[in-house]
Amino acid sequence: MLRKHQQQFKNVIDGIMAGSKVNTIYCHCTPGSGKSLLPVLAGRLIETGLADKLMWTAPRLSLLDQGEREFVNPMWRKEFNHHINVRSSTNENNPCRGLQGFCTTYQAVGMDEGILRNEFLQRRYILILDEGHHIAADSLWEKKIKELWGAATYRIFLSGTLERGDDSRIAFVPYREDGKSVIPALQDGPDAAVIRYTRADALEEKAIIPLTFHLSDGSAEWEDTRGRKVRVASIDKMDEVDANKALYTALKTEYADDLLVQGIAHWQEHRKHYTGAKCLVVTSNISEAKRHMRNLSGISARCAIATSEDSAAALKVINKMKSGKLDVIVTVAMAYEGLSIPEISHIICLTRIRSVPWIEQMTARSNRIDPAYPYDEQTGHIFAPADPLFKRVMKQIEKEQLPVMEFRNKTSRQFSSCEDAGDGGFRLEPSPGGITPLSSALTGKREMILGQRELPFTPGKTSSEIETELLEQIEDHIRSYSFQNRFNPKRINGEIFNHFGGKPRRQMTIPELEKCLAHVRETYPLSFVRGSGHRVAAKATPLNVEWR
Repeated sequence: MLRKHQQQFKNVIDGIMAGSKVNTIYCHCTPGSGKSLLPVLAGRLIETGLADKLMWTAPRLSLLDQGEREFVNPMWRKEFNHHINVRSSTNENNPCRGLQGFCTTYQAVGMDEGILRNEFLQRRYILILDEGHHIAADSLWEKKIKELWGAATYRIFLSGTLERGDDSRIAFVPYREDGKSVIPALQDGPDAAVIRYTRADALEEKAIIPLTFHLSDGSAEWEDTRGRKVRVASIDKMDEVDANKALYTALKTEYADDLLVQGIAHWQEHRKHYTGAKCLVVTSNISEAKRHMRNLSGISARCAIATSEDSAAALKVINKMKSGKLDVIVTVAMAYEGLSIPEISHIICLTRIRSVPWIEQMTARSNRIDPAYPYDEQTGHIFAPADPLFKRVMKQIEKEQLPVMEFRNKTSRQFSSCEDAGDGGFRLEPSPGGITPLSSALTGKREMILGQRELPFTPGKTSSEIETELLEQIEDHIRSYSFQNRFNPKRINGEIFNHFGGKPRRQMTIPELEKCLAHVRETYPLSFVRGSGHRVAAKATPLNVEWR
C-alpha cells in the first residue's frame, strides 16, 4: 500500500500521462518517509513514451547505490510491473549504457565538461534532484545544473528539509518575503505540482517510528587565548554562544567518552530483546572516530569506521552493516542522507555540528521500521549533549510529533531524571575562539520521547553490481589464463580490445560485457596449458593445429 505522498506523486504522474501540462514536481517529505520510490514511479513516463531517459542526482555515493537498488527492488517491480533499470555513473561517456537512466552525484555534475548537456539536448530527460537543498543558490552546482534544469522534459525536486545549514537560499526553489526574512514559497500551478509529507503524516501512517532522546548535561573546563582557565558547571544552562566553547571542550575530552559508554550500554541492554539492533556513532573528524573506535575495542560487537570521504571503502562498510555483518558504525559526517539501515536503533551524537536540517537528517537514521519486530514495540534512541542548540531543534520536532503521539495514546513525557546506563575506557577541528580544551564530565541525563522506519528494504542486484561482476570475471579469467601459460596479460587484453573494435571494457554495456566474457572463455580456455601439446595462436582466433 502506498503512503500518502507516494500516492499523490503517482496521481501526478498518472495525470501527466493523461494529458496534464505539469512538468515540475516539488516533493518536501520528512526524512525516512520513503522518497526513494518516487523516481521509480517517475520512470513510468519512459515506459509510456513521454520521456527517453532518467537522471537521478544525489549528494552522496551511498544515495546512488540506494537509488539503483530501488529500481531492482522485486516488490516495486511486481507492484508496478516496471522494467526500468539505471546504473551509477560519474562523468562517463554514454552514462546510461543501454539502460533507461543513470544515477550521479552533484559533485560529478559540477565537474562535467559538456557530456550531460549533450545528453539532455539529444534526449528527453527526467531530471531528479534528490535532497536538492544541497544545491545553494548562485553556487557552481547551480550553474551546472541550471543548463540541465532548463533542457529537461520533466523536473523532480526531492528534499527532506527545505532549509540549509548555512541559511542560504536553495537553488531552483521559489521564495517570498516574510517580514525581515525570505522563506520557500512552493505552490501548485498549471505546470507545477507540490507534494508535502510531514512528520505528523508519517507517524499517522506508521511510516516512521517514535524517537526517544537521551540528553546529557555536563561540566567543562578550557583555557582561553590569554591562558585563563574557564569552567562551567552545566552546558544545559548556558546560552548558545558560550555553549559552543563548552560543547567543543566536552566532545574533545572525558564527557564524550562517558556519553559513548552510556549509549553503548543502553544499546547492549536493548539487544537482549532486539538482537538485530545496530548502533551509529557520529563523530566530528577521522581522528575522533579512531579515538572512539579504540574505546569500543573492548565490547563484544563488530565495529567499523565509515569516513566522510564518501569513498568506495565507506560504502562497503555501510553495505556490510546492511547485510548484517556489522553491529556498530563510527561515522564522520556520514549520518545523513543515504544511510538507510532499518536495524539502527541507537545513535550516539559526538559532534558539535548544529542546524535544523542536519539534526533532522541525523536523527532520521533511527526512525525507520525494522520489519523483524512489531511496529508498536519499536523506538529509536538518540544519545546527545543537552546543549541549547540541540534542545532548540528538539523542541521543534516535539511540536510536530507530540500531538500525534498523544492521539495514538503513546507515552509522552517531558524531561525526567533517569539513572545512569553504566560505566566503561589528528585533522584537527578548529576550536571556537582558539580555546584549549582541558577537561569535562558528564553529569545529569534527561529524556524526551518524540516521534516515529521505511518499508522493508529488499536488496536486489543493481546494474553497477552486474557490471562489476562481469568485469571481474573477465579480468580473473585473463589473469588465470596468462599465468598458467606464461603470457603477458597486456597481450591478451590487446587482442580482446582489437576484437571488439577498440572499445574499452569499462565503456561497454551489460550485454556487450556478457558477449566479451563468452568470447574470452571460448578463445582462451583455462583447460589449455602451453606445452601440453596444444597452443592457441597469437591472435584472438583459435586454430586447430597439432604440434609434433
